Amino acid sequence: MATTRVNRIPIIVAVLTIIFLIALWHSRDSLPGQPLHYIKGTFSPRPSFYDIALKYGTDKVTTHHYELMYTPMLDPLRDRPLKMLEIGLGCNMNYGPGASYHTWLEFLPYVDLYYIEYDADCAAKWANSTTGATIFPGDQADVGFLQKFLEESGGDFDVIIDDGGHTMVQQKTSLDILWSSVKPGGLYFIEDLGTSYVPGFGGGWLKEDTMMEDIKRVLDDINRMEPGVTKYGKEVQKVVFVQEVVCLVKVGEVYP
Repeated sequence: MATTRVNRIPIIVAVLTIIFLIALWHSRDSLPGQPLHYIKGTFSPRPSFYDIALKYGTDKVTTHHYELMYTPMLDPLRDRPLKMLEIGLGCNMNYGPGASYHTWLEFLPYVDLYYIEYDADCAAKWANSTTGATIFPGDQADVGFLQKFLEESGGDFDVIIDDGGHTMVQQKTSLDILWSSVKPGGLYFIEDLGTSYVPGFGGGWLKEDTMMEDIKRVLDDINRMEPGVTKYGKEVQKVVFVQEVVCLVKVGEVYP
């Protein structure tokens, strides 16, 4: 009588597949960030920007939806050493300073973090209670202060975020002075662009000297087939918009 031979190949493949899946599950915390982190509630190997920002209560994800900007732009940089400046510690917020500070330290574990804060008393108090950031008290609309800040901090930032006072003179002056300190390929974010349409912040609908109108001119400039009319024409590689926030990417190695 002939003996029926059992094909062991499918069994071996099934066992190896199970072993692989078990190993993958146990190594999930070391996996790189996934592109769908910004979707609220999506499974990810580690907390997303939205998860972390919501935990600390920053208005970047409560009042605004800046996770749609910061996740795709900064998630690829999470495991890199970064030198980063944020203008505005949050001293004027009803929940007090520190929400974004804690968010950045957790989201970007290798960040060298700097702050500019207008409220000198708040900045001094906060500086004495933390070693996670270097804080400079001063006015972001003061050219002399910004130049001194660059001298003392050394400039050369990978990332700058303007979440300061949001007036036109503050936003425009900061960009004008600090742009040169952004590394090639670096990122310059400006938040709360809605103030460009608010008279109390120096804005107004289609008013010529607002931050939004300046950005529109940058868009024109980088798309013209002739030498630009602004200093950003040859230095901005791309402009990324999400509601109320823009990212200017400097020519060079584009990190994301």
